[in-house]
Amino acid sequence: MALPAHSERATSVRSRVHGSAYERPVVQKPSLVVVAPQRRTARWIVAGCVVVFGLMLGAAAFQTQIARRQLALDTLDRRIRAAHQQYDVLRRERAELRSPGRLATQAAALGMVPATQTQFRTLDASVVAAVQRSGAPRDHVAKVTIEEEFASYAAVKAQSGGAP
Repeated sequence: MALPAHSERATSVRSRVHGSAYERPVVQKPSLVVVAPQRRTARWIVAGCVVVFGLMLGAAAFQTQIARRQLALDTLDRRIRAAHQQYDVLRRERAELRSPGRLATQAAALGMVPATQTQFRTLDASVVAAVQRSGAPRDHVAKVTIEEEFASYAAVKAQSGGAP
């Protein structure tokens, strides 16, 4: 039995073949929209502000350290000037105390009179040698005890007759 060309069954088969070969199922595509490019300027501005803030904070800390050290230097300068002034005052006092006029006045007040003649004392060579021996040891390796030091001092005093 041959089917007529225009029969129902022939059309349904054709429609299926025709439908599967040429027709695709309809899938809804998302609608595409043009999006403006994302601007990163806000991120750059925030990062720049953070960097500038950090630099300003560092500069403030640096200026604070400079000011603190300057105060310390000013204090030291004042102390140095005061020490120089004190030194000058003490030098003037020393010069006044050592002046020949003042020494002559003080000596006269104590009952001293100016010398009319000078005398030189001659020392025996053994006394000079004993004094030289009593000095510090020439080699620093040998240690002198306090008893030995006092014994040598007594020997020098005995030879020099107790004179200073």
